[in-house]
Amino acid sequence: MLKSFQRIKGLGVFADYAPPAGTVEFGVKNIIYGWNYSGKTTLSRLVAMLQSRTLNPELPQCSFTIATDTGNVTEANFHSTSHVVRVFNSDFVAENLNFAGSHFRPILLLGSESEAAQKEIERYEAMHKRAVDGAADRSKEAAAATRAMSSAKTTASATIKKAIGLVAAFGSTQLDAELRTINLGLENHALETEAFEADIKLAHASAKESLPAIAMVTVQMSLADLSARASTLLAKKPDLANTIAHLVDNPPVETWVQMGLHLHQAKTACEFCGGDLAPERLKTLGEHFSKDLDDHKRAVEQLAQQAEAAKLTIAERKDVELNAPLKEQFVKANADFQQALVAYNAELEALRVRLVSKLAAPFVTVEPEPYDGKAAETVTRKLEALNAVFKGHNEVKDNFPAEKDAAIERLKLHFAQEFKEAQYLDKFATDQARRERHRMRYESCAAKLRTEINRLKAIISQAQLGREEINKRIENLLGGESVQIAVVATAEGERFQLVRRDGKPARHLSEGEKTAIAFSFFLTKLREIKEFGKAIVYIDDPISSLDSNHIFQVAAIIKETFFHQPVVNAPWTTRCKQVFFSTHNFEFFSLLRELKPEGKNAALYLVKRIGPKTSSLLNMPESMHRYDSEYHFLFHVLDEFHNSADKTDLKVLMLLPNAVRRFVELYTYSKYPDRRMSPVDARAERVFGGEKAKRILKTLHYFSHANNVERMYENSDLMCDIEAAVGDLMEHLQASDPDHLVALRAAVA
Repeated sequence: MLKSFQRIKGLGVFADYAPPAGTVEFGVKNIIYGWNYSGKTTLSRLVAMLQSRTLNPELPQCSFTIATDTGNVTEANFHSTSHVVRVFNSDFVAENLNFAGSHFRPILLLGSESEAAQKEIERYEAMHKRAVDGAADRSKEAAAATRAMSSAKTTASATIKKAIGLVAAFGSTQLDAELRTINLGLENHALETEAFEADIKLAHASAKESLPAIAMVTVQMSLADLSARASTLLAKKPDLANTIAHLVDNPPVETWVQMGLHLHQAKTACEFCGGDLAPERLKTLGEHFSKDLDDHKRAVEQLAQQAEAAKLTIAERKDVELNAPLKEQFVKANADFQQALVAYNAELEALRVRLVSKLAAPFVTVEPEPYDGKAAETVTRKLEALNAVFKGHNEVKDNFPAEKDAAIERLKLHFAQEFKEAQYLDKFATDQARRERHRMRYESCAAKLRTEINRLKAIISQAQLGREEINKRIENLLGGESVQIAVVATAEGERFQLVRRDGKPARHLSEGEKTAIAFSFFLTKLREIKEFGKAIVYIDDPISSLDSNHIFQVAAIIKETFFHQPVVNAPWTTRCKQVFFSTHNFEFFSLLRELKPEGKNAALYLVKRIGPKTSSLLNMPESMHRYDSEYHFLFHVLDEFHNSADKTDLKVLMLLPNAVRRFVELYTYSKYPDRRMSPVDARAERVFGGEKAKRILKTLHYFSHANNVERMYENSDLMCDIEAAVGDLMEHLQASDPDHLVALRAAVA
């Protein structure tokens, strides 16, 4: 709580102020009265420095001592003062409002019913931040994993391109295309070592390096025919009419005899034993070996030779002669074919053996083996398979570019398969999907929280609440069609803007509108103070440019805002800790003075100029307590001067120009309250006459504003006219309005 201004130096018109003896300490309610430019606003700026805790840039060299209930506050320690201070003055208006149509900072209020919702908003905001951060973290993790995988793909694609010897572009994009094929999962594209090496060789090969063509294999098979013919010969017996039983029964002997028979032609002795050889015996032996037998044996022998000759043999190919992809097929097909040949030739050999045995025993019938043709069918089938391999080889040669391209494509898929497995792409995809699910959950949660936050904010918008309250105050002061505050959204958040009823920005406001808006803004802004009971409020001239009706409304608003009676019949007190009012309007001063509390809790002061650059704050003169209106007080000042013997007191003279001007304004307006005659000069001429009006008004216009107070020293001759002007005014009242003069003197007696 402020107690007094102990010392003020270098603060505008307070060049070196110390309170006059007997000046009372400040109460909870304090009213300071003074005319324009007497120093009221300067005092408000001093108190405002306790609010901002910074020196006013227009008053950089000032020093001061303010006594408070917690010790003295000076220019040396005011930066750390703990007092909660709020000041309404012209500086506040300039800093907080914009009367040119632009937006300005809003008043942020919380209604009591909204405190719980605000706590919910704060809780939701914290949860929203966590959700947003969680989504951001998952996005960062996914992005980092994607970057790492992209780097791996770039490296792998370069390696693949080099390994295959690709000329065409092969980067991450092309690798991704191969991976999409891999991910279809239709087959495993990893190549076996041999196939891989073959495809690598083919991929690097030129057309000149392709292997030569291989001729198709053909065979002639006669097993069926030979088997059929052998069946006949093996079952046939030669003519037995002249056969020798012993030879028939002993085929080896028969063969031996037949082989040596031609050696004994025309011989009489046996070449073997030397014994006699009778002609009859040679004849008998000759008849045994008849032409039929000879022909039969010759036929059997020839068929046996044909069976031997019918055996199949082919020149074997080596796997190195074939293109790599076909080598494995060739090895199997060739082995199968060779096996079929062995089986086929084995049947021919069995047939030949039977024929040879028939040849040795021509008179013995041999049961033929039944022929089923399976061996020949197997040879045919296996040969077709082998030739298919050779055909494929030849096609590779004939279509080398296409085969090379196919090998390259297989290699791409092979390397892509390797990359997928080495980089655990399935796990990567699973992890990325998990991160994306988590991110979406976080974002969904954040969106729901933001919706709820916006819903609560829309209901309890602090700016909207401030707007509603300030608009009520403006409407009370200016009426239902007045300027209003709108909340507009900007990049900086919600802001206030003055608008007309049509929603357009309000410009070119009257001074009265500006005053009403500014004071309404200030009163509403006080609600931002959480502990209003600890606040010190200083209000400088809140009724500037307002007419009498509005002055009464302002006084009523002040009563409601700052004063209350806790219970019936209890003393009135202030809602805040301490309040100050300063004004130049006596009517407003009187209305404030009537507001309770009174007595020792209320202090009245007068601030007045006592020199060109000097003002003083002192106790309100007792005489001013007696008047109910400014008009009475002004008359008292003029009448006392008019009747005084000493009219040279500078302190009195400095009051007179403003007093006379204000009295003339009120007096002439009471005579002619016509708007067409509103200028004071016009009304004065009508009341006093042209010549006297000019004499009165000339001096008053020259000296009635404090920014010209220095002229009183510089124009002492004109100062003498003040006495004459007051005299003319009193003479007029005496001569033309004596009843009014008598009533005035009675009122101030």
